[in-house]
Amino acid sequence: MHATLREIRRNPEGILIAQRAFEEFVTSHDFRLPREVLYTGCGSSHFLSQPLAMATTRLGGRGFSTPCSELLYSREWYPIGRPELLVAISRSGETTEAIKALDALNVPRFALTAYESTLSKKADYALIVPATEESVVMTHSFTAFYFAFIQLLLHSRGLETYDAGLVKSLTEEVLGREEHIREIVNGFDFRNVIFLGSGILYPVALEAMLKMKEMALFWSEAYQTFEVRHGFKSIADGGTLVVLLVDEPFEWHEKLTKEFQGQKARVLTVGRRDTGADYFIEVPELSPPVNLVLYLPVIQLLAYYKAVERGLNPDRPRFLSKVVTW
Repeated sequence: MHATLREIRRNPEGILIAQRAFEEFVTSHDFRLPREVLYTGCGSSHFLSQPLAMATTRLGGRGFSTPCSELLYSREWYPIGRPELLVAISRSGETTEAIKALDALNVPRFALTAYESTLSKKADYALIVPATEESVVMTHSFTAFYFAFIQLLLHSRGLETYDAGLVKSLTEEVLGREEHIREIVNGFDFRNVIFLGSGILYPVALEAMLKMKEMALFWSEAYQTFEVRHGFKSIADGGTLVVLLVDEPFEWHEKLTKEFQGQKARVLTVGRRDTGADYFIEVPELSPPVNLVLYLPVIQLLAYYKAVERGLNPDRPRFLSKVVTW
């Protein structure tokens, strides 16, 4: 069995790892996240920074995210303002750009990582979530990092945190769809895939796009759900799989599904209810912003099984390394 598949299947365990890391952090630190937070990371860590920024905003603060390289070399083009905290994310804690990003602004610095590392030692505060992985691509560590930080965000706002046991069981329920996901991939030899999501599910679409490229070396795109109608939909045809990530669908989602089917594309809806799609994977009810974690195993398994279907080894993606340094 590939290490990547084992680690995807560890998503529920990652929730419990995250909960322990959160509890240890709040026990040993008198710390609350401020209202104005800038998040930064590279690759998957950047796509993780985006929903964390969105959750910060939704919970009454102001969150903004940018890739580390843009923060370092092009920040004058972004409305960064005067954040009260800089959060740098790196699974290894050794990513060159993330380490350098800690010095980009003269504000308190926070590290989110899986290890005691250069990043954690350089930051003023570090939330170490030891969801370690053998594989190159981020899978259950993405889930664990997100859940641990959401718990800290809720705690900082004086709000009730999530029941980790419940979230773990719901994640296990989603993983129970694995065989159906494999059947979808094996039953439709699609040539390209478009991932769609709105709000906090848009970064999941971006992460899905990246996972498909990393593991399967496959043409994938990601757009905000209804923005795809404004020119981008032209690439969809009989060889396209459209993956619609949606919590509570409404009339527009059903119309969009029919529109893509009219172009001969096939649609996979991942959400609470079907939209009349060719394929449907139900996601249990869970309130935002933590509902995001229930979509991650689906998009990870899609990429994994597409890689296997193409005869590739997802543990060793072409041209990629586990730690990116300069």
